[in-house]
Amino acid sequence: MQVLFLAVGAARKRAVVEESAAVVAAGGKVVVLVGQKKPWDTETFAPGVRLVTFEELEARHLPRRIERAVLYRVPRRVAGAIGRGRLRGRTDKALKAYEKGVAGRVHRRVFLPVHRKLWPAAGTRMVRRSFGSEGGPDLIVVADALSIPRAVELTEFWNSSDGRGTPRIAYSVETAVPSPATAPAQPSAAR
Repeated sequence: MQVLFLAVGAARKRAVVEESAAVVAAGGKVVVLVGQKKPWDTETFAPGVRLVTFEELEARHLPRRIERAVLYRVPRRVAGAIGRGRLRGRTDKALKAYEKGVAGRVHRRVFLPVHRKLWPAAGTRMVRRSFGSEGGPDLIVVADALSIPRAVELTEFWNSSDGRGTPRIAYSVETAVPSPATAPAQPSAAR
């Protein structure tokens, strides 16, 4: 079973950590999608649980990688090659000024609007790709209220994009897949 935990608000951290560990222990694959990683720094996830942000997934899109190479990596390498010895301080200052004044503005004002217009569902596609060739999650666990809009966005896109179908949505793993030990006993039909 492949499970996507949406925990944008980080409201139910303990439940997400415990349930993700249970899914991995049962042989499943887990991706925890969060708004920011900082609130999760104190949590220890089971081996095999991937903690990612939506921005990290979007950054894996090829146009975003090319943009980062052109706006940031190439100038850093040039500054590193030029800024040796006595020129290092000046080169570092110039590089910081360039990244803040030019690269940052081009990224925010030019590239991001164009990227969102040309590839509006890039992040959503990258969420599905984070599960590898298996084709996406079987279950989406919406861990907090701030994750509901993201869950709606994902399911709407997956409904309209391909014939793979949409995953089930639940508030916890236990509500979607009850364990046999906690299932209520069914009365016998034979009398």
